[in-house]
This record gives sequence, C-alpha cells and structure tokens, in this order.
Amino acid sequence: MSEAIKKGAVLIVTHVYATGPAQELETYLIGKVWKLEFIGHPFLYSKDTRSFYNCYTLGNKVTTKKAVSWKFPEPLQYVKDMIYTLIWAYQSKTKFDLYVGADPLNAVTGLVLKKMRKVNKVIFYTVDYVPNRFKNPFLNWFYHSVDTYCTKNCDQVWNLSQRMTDARKLKGILSTKNQIVVPIGVHFNRIPRLPVEQIQRKKLVYMGHLRKGQGIELIIESMPELLQKIPDIKLIIIGTGPFEQILKERILQLNISSNVESIGYIEDHQELEKIMTHCTIGLALYEPDPDNFTIYTDPSKPKQYMACGLPIITTHVPWISEDVKKKRLGQVIDYNKQDLIRSIFDMIENDKNYFEYRENAINYASHLEWEKIFSSAIQQSD
Repeated sequence: MSEAIKKGAVLIVTHVYATGPAQELETYLIGKVWKLEFIGHPFLYSKDTRSFYNCYTLGNKVTTKKAVSWKFPEPLQYVKDMIYTLIWAYQSKTKFDLYVGADPLNAVTGLVLKKMRKVNKVIFYTVDYVPNRFKNPFLNWFYHSVDTYCTKNCDQVWNLSQRMTDARKLKGILSTKNQIVVPIGVHFNRIPRLPVEQIQRKKLVYMGHLRKGQGIELIIESMPELLQKIPDIKLIIIGTGPFEQILKERILQLNISSNVESIGYIEDHQELEKIMTHCTIGLALYEPDPDNFTIYTDPSKPKQYMACGLPIITTHVPWISEDVKKKRLGQVIDYNKQDLIRSIFDMIENDKNYFEYRENAINYASHLEWEKIFSSAIQQSD
C-alpha cells in the first residue's frame, strides 16, 4: 500500500445482507489508513433495513449513524440509498483519496462525488454480474447501462472473476486496461483446522443462502437414497432464505429429520468456521441455469469450505470448478441425484482419495488470505 493511501481517507459504500467483500475490505483497512468511512445499505429482505455509517480515525471507531427506516418500492429504495450516501459523504469534512463502490449504483454515486470534488479516485467493486440481471427488459437495460458507464469512467474496476471482464466484452466494452481480478478470499490463518482423526467422516455440510439455484433442493432430495447406502450419514444446513420453510416441510415429508440438522444463520463467522471444521465434505451444488449469478462471480462457499479443511463437491457452473478438477480439490459433478450420491459415497468410503483431496484443498486455500488479496489489489490501483 502506498504512503499516500496510508495517510489518506477511504470511503467504502455497499449494499449489505451478510458479510461480503466490501465488509472484508473495511476490516482490512481499519488501522491501515488515517481515516476510513463505511456506508452500508441493507437489502429490502434484511431484518434491519436502515442504512448505516461507520467512521474510523487511526483505527478507532469515532462515529456511527443509522438512518430512519423507510419503506419504499424497490426502485425508490435504491434512490434513497444514493441520497443517503451523498448526504453523509457531503457532511463529512473529509476529501476522500479513494472511494470504493460495490455494485453499479454505489459506483455511479462515487462518480457524482468525484464531480463534486469530494473524491479523488473511484473504484467500482463488481461483486456480482450477470447478462440477464432482471426479467424486466427496461430494468435490465438500465442495469447494464449504469454498469457500462461505471466501467468506462471509474479509475479502476475490481472484478471477482475473469468471466466478468469477458462478459463485458460481449457487451462492447473492449478496453480492459482498468479492470483487474480481485477474487474472494478467506481468513485461512485464523481457522483452527482439526487433525483428520478428529473430523466426523460422515457429516456433510451446506452453508449459504437457502434460495433457488444453490442446489440445496438436490441435496435434500438425495438424502433418502444416500441413507440406504450410508445409514448414519448426517447433513448440517447453515443459513436462511426464502426456501427455509419449504425445505423444513420437505425434510419432514421424506422422514429424514434425524439425519438433517438445520442450524440457521450464524452471524459470528468464527463460530461458523468452527462448526465446519468438524465436517467432512462441503457441498456447493450450483444449478446450471444461464442466468445463475454464480457463472460470472466468485462464490465464497467453496473457498470457505476448503479453508476449514473440507474438500468439496461442486457442479460445472462456477469458474472454480476448473481448479477443483485440475488440482483435485474434491469432485465436480453433473447436477443430478445419481452423480451426487455416487460422489458422496466415494469420498466417504475411499480414504486414500479423500485425504488427498483434503490436503490439496487446504493447500489451495492457504494462498487465499484476504490480507494478500487486498494488498495486491490496492497496489495495482495506486
């Protein structure tokens, strides 16, 4: 990190639900820059939808603000978020050396602040991208228009994967000089991975949002047949989402409640990591849908599993599946019950393969520490 950034001021603005890349950047920068300000706008489905503002000076939190809880239709909600960002940034007596906006609307707000001379440099942090973002043609056109504008006008664009850059080329953005890949990281060094003899060799884990496209339905539907092969196998589900109640009802219908434990959302990431270190296989079964966000982004789930010492079973959808196959970090399957059951059975019963996958996965995750990723990104952005 350059001395100018260390002595300067940084403003991060993002939409939030659970912890994401922008919050990890906040954690990384606390104490590394003279002044850090963070504005979070919760999504409509969050428990607390109030926008908030945190300010740190020399690593100490000196200010916290929360907005009034407004209830607008979704498009107006985003306008409200932009207004709060402009007001809070303008009220700050600081001129920011660096503004990081996660997603197009927050990035374009940074460009407005740059015009107002409140910001010197704007980074567009692309945390998700998909060609068909909205079913509504107008909204989809608007989304890509803003994305294109930000990509062309921001000083730097941080993409989670090369696939985002490639997809933009198909949209006509041929110049990629200001785009770099800043992948999802992990807190590898803080995770207390267990010796092999202490893990529970028949305990699977699914961690993540319980929604369409994530493969949780496939896992549940496969359990009865899997139990015929491995009667004492267990499945841990960590997370919440729109499918939660439907899944609970389906678990009862299939009579697999004694083999499935649904823990819900765990806010403390270290507690989450501790639970996963006791498991044997991480499941990341993304549905092969052309509109699945996972095709273009860099899902954190597979990396979190591997950082906890778990080899993974995934589908061909995410880019990381290429590394899983090539570097033997687990197994890559087609999205169907037969492949899933075969893969789980093989990884539980074949110790030689399993231990190789586990060792490879841990080694792979050891190079993904957030500290290294952000240090490199900021150096490239100076």
